[in-house]
Amino acid sequence: EMSDLAQTGEALTALTEAALDAVLGAAIAKVEAELRRPLPTRFAVIAMGRFGGYESGYGSDADVIFVHDPLPGLDSAEDRVASDAAQAVGTELRRLLELPAPDPPLLIDADLRPEGRQGPLVRSLAACRAYYAKRAAVWEFQALLRARFAAGDAALGAEFLALVDPHRYPANGLTDAAVREIRRIKA
Repeated sequence: EMSDLAQTGEALTALTEAALDAVLGAAIAKVEAELRRPLPTRFAVIAMGRFGGYESGYGSDADVIFVHDPLPGLDSAEDRVASDAAQAVGTELRRLLELPAPDPPLLIDADLRPEGRQGPLVRSLAACRAYYAKRAAVWEFQALLRARFAAGDAALGAEFLALVDPHRYPANGLTDAAVREIRRIKA
């Protein structure tokens, strides 16, 4: 039988997911109204950390990564519109969650994204692929261990997880250098 603490963590995680899903829907609707057309990109929220591990607590923030994937067949100008629309959705999602409300606010933290605060709020699937293949640090792969789809386009969420799986679960295990780095970080 599951402990009360584990049940509470799962329940709070479910509430967080439901709130994120609803607010994401509102953010997408606003951006689509501004564009006067359907969103030209798919958008997914990836749960990380305690949120990803179904261990949310009262007052804890939800670590997330936002990812998008422009619809196929777009030219470069349309691809830019898709990217801008995805950034607008991410920004609006955060804005809506920060509004005063009678309930405690849902705090989301997108700082585990590639490049942290210096990187774009929303990154394309192609940009994620390039980043994780060439520039990601060992700690970023460790941070992905609890990553899972939370809201938005489920197929895109699955594609993101398939993309990061070889990095977070390397087929031949961790390299000696990665083990040393993890030990250094933990120390």
